[in-house]
Amino acid sequence: MREKINKLARGIIEEGIPSLHFSVEKIMAVIPYRESRTFEIFLQSVNGVAMRGLVYAKGPYLTLHKSAFGGVRTKVSFTIDTKNLGDEEEIKGELCFVYNGGEKRIPYSFVVEKQPSAKQIHEIKDYSHLQQMAEEDRKGCSRIFDYSDFLEAPIFQDITALRLYELLKPCGDRTLALEEFLTYFSHRPKNAKKREVLPYQRREEREEVLHFPEDASLEEKITECIHRGDWRLSAFALYKKGVEENVKITKLYENLLYAMPMGYAEELPKGVYLYFSYEYRLEEGIKLPLYYNILKNFQEGSEIFSHFARPMQDYAISCLLQGEINEELALLYSKLILPEMIDERMAEFLPKILNSYLVEVEDQNIERLVLTHPALRRECSFPVKGGFCTVPMPLPNMILLFQDALGNRYSRVPHRKTRLMEETELEKKCQSLSEDKGIFLIRKTLSLVEKGISDSKDLELMEKAFSYEDFTLYFRMKILHLILSYHKKAEGVEFPKENLEFLHALSFAALKKEEKEDVLSALIYRGDYDKALEYLIAYPYLSLDKRALEAFLEGALSEGQGEKVYGEEEREMLLYLSEKAFLSKLEKDSILHFLLEEYNGTTEEMLQMMRVADQKKQQKAKIPSSSFLNMGERLLAQSLFTEKRKESEEIFALYTRYGGADPLLLRAFFTAYSASVFLGQKPEKEWIMQQIFEEVRGESHKERVPVLYLLALSLSFSKRAELKEEELEELSAFLPILLEKSLIFSYTKELGKFVSLPNEILEKSVLEYHGREEEKPFLSIRNQGEVEFHREELQECYHGIYTASFLLFPGESMEYRFTLGKEDTLLYQSTLKKEESEKAYMGEDAYAKLCRMCELMTEKKAEPLLEMMEEYGKKEIALSKLLEE
Repeated sequence: MREKINKLARGIIEEGIPSLHFSVEKIMAVIPYRESRTFEIFLQSVNGVAMRGLVYAKGPYLTLHKSAFGGVRTKVSFTIDTKNLGDEEEIKGELCFVYNGGEKRIPYSFVVEKQPSAKQIHEIKDYSHLQQMAEEDRKGCSRIFDYSDFLEAPIFQDITALRLYELLKPCGDRTLALEEFLTYFSHRPKNAKKREVLPYQRREEREEVLHFPEDASLEEKITECIHRGDWRLSAFALYKKGVEENVKITKLYENLLYAMPMGYAEELPKGVYLYFSYEYRLEEGIKLPLYYNILKNFQEGSEIFSHFARPMQDYAISCLLQGEINEELALLYSKLILPEMIDERMAEFLPKILNSYLVEVEDQNIERLVLTHPALRRECSFPVKGGFCTVPMPLPNMILLFQDALGNRYSRVPHRKTRLMEETELEKKCQSLSEDKGIFLIRKTLSLVEKGISDSKDLELMEKAFSYEDFTLYFRMKILHLILSYHKKAEGVEFPKENLEFLHALSFAALKKEEKEDVLSALIYRGDYDKALEYLIAYPYLSLDKRALEAFLEGALSEGQGEKVYGEEEREMLLYLSEKAFLSKLEKDSILHFLLEEYNGTTEEMLQMMRVADQKKQQKAKIPSSSFLNMGERLLAQSLFTEKRKESEEIFALYTRYGGADPLLLRAFFTAYSASVFLGQKPEKEWIMQQIFEEVRGESHKERVPVLYLLALSLSFSKRAELKEEELEELSAFLPILLEKSLIFSYTKELGKFVSLPNEILEKSVLEYHGREEEKPFLSIRNQGEVEFHREELQECYHGIYTASFLLFPGESMEYRFTLGKEDTLLYQSTLKKEESEKAYMGEDAYAKLCRMCELMTEKKAEPLLEMMEEYGKKEIALSKLLEE
């Protein structure tokens, strides 16, 4: 580019402009998911003129291997990277070629190929659709259910579905897992396997009759049962009868309690209570049934109750600290644990106990209950004993699954669920001591996820919850989305330093695309432009909404105009985003200023930026004039390099309006403009021609002025009716230079109305042909009276302008035609005629006299004609004798 501008500044026009052929006009392709592909564009100069240029790429997904190109044949290659892009996402943009002969835009469009299962998976928008798929193709649907990308289905926007899928997928039978997944949401397929339920036989139903010798006494029967360790229901009845009849047998009372059914509420013989009241140490297996029975039958303050009050309370606290719960313990806790007894340690796990349920399962195949919450990462497994299981359910919407011996899990099994405790005061006390911990933190988080964050206190809690290890990744991302949404919504609010530290501490690489964009927006609205720019460079596929983009550029560019110095990568990203903002009609002063300083693209794009900036400047925008000069210089040079003559005129006007005065660039433009006026025969603009005139006028040695300036001015002067005094002076000064160089054209004799011209110029008529230097045409003429055309010599007068001069008399005409090549391809034909009205023959030379004789002959004036002919003859004879001597 610099070489061409230097030549133009010296008045030199390149003889040839490359005519390029591009191997493609647009590029469209499908790229495999998460792969990269390299593409090539081949360029060839059809006319053999060497090309020189640059290519610009728009968009972060495309990497050019080289930006410069040149030669007669070359190629431009680039790579498209689809990393981090999803199925069917489209990459659109264009490559802009700027070369010494024009500009070319090649649009591209790349679509990321779907994964094999992606289409079917993305169509699963609700459970009824999945149910229909399972009913139509059970095996096929089971395979899809097992795909690693099944979680991309729209139904998994619900965290309950996500967590349930994770709980069911480990099952050995994937078809069963699919059916139970749908069953949970009440969409069980009609062709699902039917389970056979094996009901439990309750203790009282399966109790066997005790067998003793017919003559055995009660004491002997009891002794036999104790010896066998029999604690069945029938043995309990026997032990109870023995106590009532005051049978004296060692360990009778202990075995009575061991055999007593759970939840036995009937009052025992008073001797039992008295017996154990004297025991210093009670066996562990006896304590719970005894204390439960006491609480069921004796009021607080009674003798029995008072005697056992302290050990019962100690036992209740011990069990509570171990997290134990069942139907009997529930009664102990509700009667013996008081709010004032609760400390921080107890407050952490007591809520789970307070919200425990007794689950009665009606299927012997079920061995364990699996319990979790959609928001929680851990799952808890509880054994089912005799059809009963106690599980803590302190949160709403918990997931309860039923597991058999093979590890298969079921979502719907006949069961009954009974809450064991309702102790509001205890729970309130726990909440006051552990408000932001454990269950209460989870509850508050779930509530805020539903209603949203309203103030900084909520924000602080949610940031704490985000770091809570027990939450699933999906739920943490949901929390993060709320946090970032609040940051975006609360623009302008003062945030403590800890909030930014929270954003910085996030594992940015592990986030999804949408989550990364939310983090970016939050950083921008908090004024952390450096971190946001760092992420944008590392992950260029991320996008910002219009509001966030404006805020970022306003902040980042204002810092860049101060003491902040950005590196090359940072400036490239800012430039990409600034162009994007401009195309989105974000025409802020700082953005326009930056674009004027840094942007390079096609001539039309850069000119549009200058136009908008100029309009803003007229409206008092704070855009420095130096920015206009910066882009103006680059753009004017580019428009001259790419032969954008029309655009260069508007660019020149903008450039000079803001004080542009680079001598090299101005002279290059004057050369290009003079060429368009003189060689290209384009209409001239008076104000530009005036500047060229001033340039010529300012040079005292006219021979140093590029000839093209003089030719353009002389052509301009020839079209005028009159000239100013200074214009006449300049014409008189430089016209001899043109005549000396034999630069005589058809318009030259028109200058005779302003200055004196040699007769040989005035007498002759000039034919001109404007073509190309590499293609010289042929001239053929036919005079009046001639039958055939004959060729005449054409001279190349100046850069593809071919001329020939002919002497014609008034009224005389001549046919001519221009042809090309051996085939004489006709280019142009016409007739040249000397009009009788032309008065170029008013002198006393031979040509003038012959012209007047022709005129008299035409007018049939015989006497004056004869007289003039005799005089002309005498002079010709005298001249001949003189030459002979």
